[in-house]
Amino acid sequence: MLRRLWHRYSLWIDTALITLVALGMRVWGIGFDLPNLYHRDEARYVSIPLKILKTGDYNPHFFNYPTLFFYLLSMVYILYFLFLASRGMLGNLDGLVLPKQVLENVVGRATMPSQFLVGRGVVAITGVLTVLLVYWLTRKAYSRRAGVIAALLFSLSPTHIRNSHFVAPDVTMILFVLASFAFTYEVWRHGKTRDYLLAGLLAGLAISTKYNAYAVLVPLILAHLSQRDGKPWLNADILLAIVVCGAGFLLGTPYALLDLPAFLNGMAFEMRHYSTRGDPGIEGQSALLWYARYLMRTEGLIPLLAILEALRALLARNRKTLLFLSFPVAYILLVSFYVVKNDRTVLTVIPFLAILAGVFLDRAIAFLPCRVRTRQARLLTWASATIAILLIVSWPAWQAVQINMRFSEDDVRTQVTQWMEAELPAGSRIVGEYYSPLLEDSRHDFRWVDRAIDLPIAWYLANADYLVLVENRYGGFYLDPSRYPTQIAAYEAMTTQFTLVKEFQGGALGNPCHAMIHRVRP
Repeated sequence: MLRRLWHRYSLWIDTALITLVALGMRVWGIGFDLPNLYHRDEARYVSIPLKILKTGDYNPHFFNYPTLFFYLLSMVYILYFLFLASRGMLGNLDGLVLPKQVLENVVGRATMPSQFLVGRGVVAITGVLTVLLVYWLTRKAYSRRAGVIAALLFSLSPTHIRNSHFVAPDVTMILFVLASFAFTYEVWRHGKTRDYLLAGLLAGLAISTKYNAYAVLVPLILAHLSQRDGKPWLNADILLAIVVCGAGFLLGTPYALLDLPAFLNGMAFEMRHYSTRGDPGIEGQSALLWYARYLMRTEGLIPLLAILEALRALLARNRKTLLFLSFPVAYILLVSFYVVKNDRTVLTVIPFLAILAGVFLDRAIAFLPCRVRTRQARLLTWASATIAILLIVSWPAWQAVQINMRFSEDDVRTQVTQWMEAELPAGSRIVGEYYSPLLEDSRHDFRWVDRAIDLPIAWYLANADYLVLVENRYGGFYLDPSRYPTQIAAYEAMTTQFTLVKEFQGGALGNPCHAMIHRVRP
């Protein structure tokens, strides 16, 4: 009886359990740092939709990213405003006070922290929906067990969990990418016009959330070619998908046409940034090598298992799995030309890696019982397989827990701020690099500099009493000592001439971070 009910309602049971795990990991620590804003983009990304509501100007005047994400936030903020009004907390839109950018595009302060809780909540929910879509798609394409394993692997992805805490478009874009791919899979199976239309529309919405989603068109074209059977590939269905993709993009970013100069300037800035500007410590590295090392370090064995499934599919000429493989391969090849490398860029391939790894483990589990005959041996095999999966998940799960624990604690820069306010003499002249503590309305005199080593020692002796160094600014140089010997030598010379007063070890935006306070004079 129980077994029949379990199988009958398996979809709902699995969905509920997966939702609990995915949601719990993505809302844990969601109020991090507030009212301080240490994420350089959150203040801007919250201000854009709020300005749309307050001014009625639907032009976001910002096109480094496309604009669908900001319009979605605007709709959520309408409900947020009406809720506050219904509780007597706001009388008009003037009450929606914008966050303050203390140092523009670097650090800020939330005048209404609930605005950020709402925005982060939206991103967390889209992250949970992506996990569920991984389950539903894998279950439909392969099996229930493969879907559960893939969803478990992805729900505990440290990279996805960390980025699901930020008001930024990356996580929402991945939801649209996977939704488009789900209908691309239907194109591969049946080739119906409706599936072409929906795959194209969702691809356009994905690209309208973040430009680098354009790689989602690669599996759509491959799925279409598999339907042709020697016929001309350019037909009404694929043309419809392309046209609808463009319409979907313009639906989310209408001012790409209505404010064409600003759109082109924003696109050009972002293209130039990613193609020519690197970050200290990583710009000299091969993108493919950097992403491979990052994924193995954070996601554990999942990338390796995905590669094994990809090799198996290639040898077996499994066209279905090769279709699932096409997006991550195309995407990684395209972003490998970027000079900028970061976790949010490679984030897009992780759900596909989880699917491929889940399918590989499902095949392994199905294969093993065929080699044993006794019931006890089968039970032992199942137990061993379960333990193996738990061990595979344990490393990324531990990483994810550590990330959320850092989100739940004071940022290392907040710790530094509190210590300086309590311990340093009033009126102290303090200098900090960008991304340093946020001292505002302080009893001290605080100023920012881009890099501490850009100013001579004599300047500090004349203008500062204390210097604050935070790892997320200077630490990049130490990642590649052979490339930055001059900068490292300058930091070493500076810190040896100043006196170390206090060290801090903590977190910054979910990552481990070290900070130091030096007294300029002995």
